[in-house]
Amino acid sequence: MTAVYAALIIGGGPAGLTAGIVLAGAGLRTLVCEQRQFAVDKACGEGVMPTGVAHLDRLGISRHLSPAHIRPFLGIRYHSPRGSIAAAPFAEGPGWGVRRTVLSAALLRRARELDPLEVREEVCAEPLARTAAGIVVRVGGDRVETRLLIGADGLHSRVRRWAGLEGRRQPLRRWGARQHFQVAPWSDYVEVYWTHGVEAYITPCSAEQTGVAFLWDRTRYPSVKGGAELFPSLLRAFPELQARLAAASACSEVRAIGPLHRSARAPVSDGVLLIGDAAGYLDAITGEGISLATAQALCLEQTVAPLLGSGASNRPPSARELSRYARTYRSIVKPYYQMTRLVLFLSYHPRLAERAIRLLGKQPDIFQHLLSANMGLTAPWAMRPRQFARVLKGLLPTF
Repeated sequence: MTAVYAALIIGGGPAGLTAGIVLAGAGLRTLVCEQRQFAVDKACGEGVMPTGVAHLDRLGISRHLSPAHIRPFLGIRYHSPRGSIAAAPFAEGPGWGVRRTVLSAALLRRARELDPLEVREEVCAEPLARTAAGIVVRVGGDRVETRLLIGADGLHSRVRRWAGLEGRRQPLRRWGARQHFQVAPWSDYVEVYWTHGVEAYITPCSAEQTGVAFLWDRTRYPSVKGGAELFPSLLRAFPELQARLAAASACSEVRAIGPLHRSARAPVSDGVLLIGDAAGYLDAITGEGISLATAQALCLEQTVAPLLGSGASNRPPSARELSRYARTYRSIVKPYYQMTRLVLFLSYHPRLAERAIRLLGKQPDIFQHLLSANMGLTAPWAMRPRQFARVLKGLLPTF
């Protein structure tokens, strides 16, 4: 007999597991399939912004995270190539630095509390065909049927390709890499070091561990090497950071991913929904990945669960019926794309970036406002007239 699920989610990262938690919380029989073994790791900066912290609490995940495995951080500090520094705390309270494996384990523990939610690890799930009743998926050696297939399978999403939602090839060729070091964090902020073609992100992950991540453009930073020389070649771009880590031992393997820039034609099609990086991604430069994924998952309660719940038709929801999710998804990611494009523009114009960091260093209230805008809590341009005037005065002499 073919097993039937209201929703089948391919991908057991934060986007997939939180989507499963929300749908199962609405009483829907849901299956999450992950091809790797839990806890799942990934190349990422591992900073969760204050909005993401609030989402994790709302989802019931925070209680599965030990305080010993979380390192709160107060805000963001930028370091320019010429030594300018800008720092601002979050107006909304601290963010969290947390190892991706620790977060993955907490998500899994929360998922296993919900009877309607089944999680299978180390299994390959492959969509096969659309039928009138739903979508047929091969899960390991089984054939199952689902009314809604959710692609939460990341940047290189197979669900996105299978559903015909793959967007055009994107021009940015940015990559990311990450490794952890056994050294106590030296700052209560996430430290961001800028230089030509590459940035370094230093995230406190616990009392004795610090995460170091790099983002770089392969066309602008050609001296990056592969294999065992990848991380050392990136670290050499930051002599101050290299000296600080000289005596620290690495406590994780190097992980890398890219290109980061991906697009989808739409986040939905008939019987298919994309969430997290699978739905499109620009860059990690603003650190909003977890917050975006959890926000998208939470919106499923109002936009998707009613289409699959009791009283709903037994057929898969059409793209038109899923349009409410599509609209909400776009409203969630709009601030992310606005701020990420702005910060990427600065990264490609070093002289302007230098002046911007110098300005933010002198005007921390403006920096704090932009951090809130990055989380979608206000518009970037919604400043008081005096703040806006200070921004213009600080930047216009560059041109």
